[in-house]
Amino acid sequence: MLVEPDRTPYDLRFRFLGFPVRVHPFFWLATVLINGDSLLRIGPEYLLIWIGVVFVSILVHEMGHAVAFRLFGVDSQIVLYAFGGLAVPNQVVTGRWRRILVSLAGPVAGFVLAGIVYGTNQAFEWGQSAAGRAPNGPELWFLYLQLIWVNLIWGLFNLLPVFPLDGGQVCHELCGMKWGTRGKRIALRISFVTALLMVAYSLLCAIDTGQFGAGWTKELPGWLPRGSIFTAILFGFLAYESYRLLQQVSWSDTHWDDRLPWEK
Repeated sequence: MLVEPDRTPYDLRFRFLGFPVRVHPFFWLATVLINGDSLLRIGPEYLLIWIGVVFVSILVHEMGHAVAFRLFGVDSQIVLYAFGGLAVPNQVVTGRWRRILVSLAGPVAGFVLAGIVYGTNQAFEWGQSAAGRAPNGPELWFLYLQLIWVNLIWGLFNLLPVFPLDGGQVCHELCGMKWGTRGKRIALRISFVTALLMVAYSLLCAIDTGQFGAGWTKELPGWLPRGSIFTAILFGFLAYESYRLLQQVSWSDTHWDDRLPWEK
């Protein structure tokens, strides 16, 4: 899942702050699929705002990774595709703590952007007033809310210990520090279980907000993100990937003996 997608003649290419950026056409398609149908019912301008918010937010996220790579002397390029993006380094970053910092730099960049959006609104009320109104029109109000939502909530989801999310990468490094060669299997088990729990939670949230829901999600804290059919599908796929990788690692551990002849 961390493999760079093939180049196409329809890729958008540019440089941002010195980093080469490539946007795969599937990025636009996936962004529209997430929210396109409901937003088009409101108005095409809201769909365009949504696409812009996702584009900027994921670009900032990957810029966080790219800047961290550069701080450790490694060049990288940014690729946006499907439901996310990649900062692809030209070489491996040595040191577990360095790799952990690189993984955390993406969500942190998104949190900083959310903080800037919130802080500027508190100072100038460009998107939402203190009374919760839209002083400059519903479009800017929508822009403000989506910038906060995508950078804050998506960032929190991304920190879950699910591979290959950033939280899963951090979990892998920490498990390797604690358990050595067994760490990868333990991290993948954590990833698989966490992803399944997210699928269950997302489905319960989706059912509860539907016609036959009991409304129990209203009792959850306001800061806790709600799941949806989209997150259920996403984490279901990630659970499958974790299970598949776990089977590969288990097979390698039982069929591959790298000890020297006199050590056997």
